[in-house]
Amino acid sequence: MDELPLGRKIYVLREDRSLSQTKLEVEAGLSFGTLSRIENGNINPTKETIIKIAQVLDLHDDEFNYLISLQKSSPDVDEIERVVGLVSEEIKNERIPAYLIDTKLRVWDWNKMILKLIGADDNSAEKYRGYTCMRLLFFSEFNIRNKIPKEKLGKIIKQQVDTYKYVSNKYRNESFTNSEIRELLKDVSFKNAWKTESELKYFPIKNEFHLKYGNNILNIDILLNRFSSDNRFIIVKYYPKDSRTLKVFESIRDSINHSENKGRPKEKVDP
Repeated sequence: MDELPLGRKIYVLREDRSLSQTKLEVEAGLSFGTLSRIENGNINPTKETIIKIAQVLDLHDDEFNYLISLQKSSPDVDEIERVVGLVSEEIKNERIPAYLIDTKLRVWDWNKMILKLIGADDNSAEKYRGYTCMRLLFFSEFNIRNKIPKEKLGKIIKQQVDTYKYVSNKYRNESFTNSEIRELLKDVSFKNAWKTESELKYFPIKNEFHLKYGNNILNIDILLNRFSSDNRFIIVKYYPKDSRTLKVFESIRDSINHSENKGRPKEKVDP
């Protein structure tokens, strides 16, 4: 993992708020030039200085934890497998489409309902395990963009790219993120949305989404819930916004249950 040094993290978080070094120094009560030396790694700030900086930047809990390295910004393989093991059954049993991502928007687990919606089977989904939502949207065999109604496509792409821009800004000095952004910028739709100014200040907890499924246009609210035991992970759930979408979800769930029951061996009955 390309874990950033403390000074670089402060730089990234300060830039997120469009705050100059001088303004942050004044509001945090630091002497002139202190912040430059911290961000360049020439000096290490005291605990009191870190707290003052965090207060001025108005950091959220996960940003503060990231800053002080209470936990790595990105989970390692063991941490990912641990969380997947904890939430896999919950996601599987959801009565709505659901999947698990981390704060880099990488997808790690899913239920059959979400796979059915995007036209993926277990094998193809496993192939893309660990890919970000952006790569799945723009560069995957699922053709998710083609399943979004044309009149909604521009808005949804902008919404998704703004979220990715907010997230990737935190990791922009990491090789993984830079490599992915370069790849995504090859897509014209992504590039146009990326170049457009975003007003997103916080990680969204809700997004509007629309998807074509058969002859139906599904109207969906995407809700993102932080996993309580490790807030680097998020459980994403698709909630139906109207009765038609609800009926489609119910039909998908019934179809999956029927298929699974059909494949199970019948219990023997003692004579």
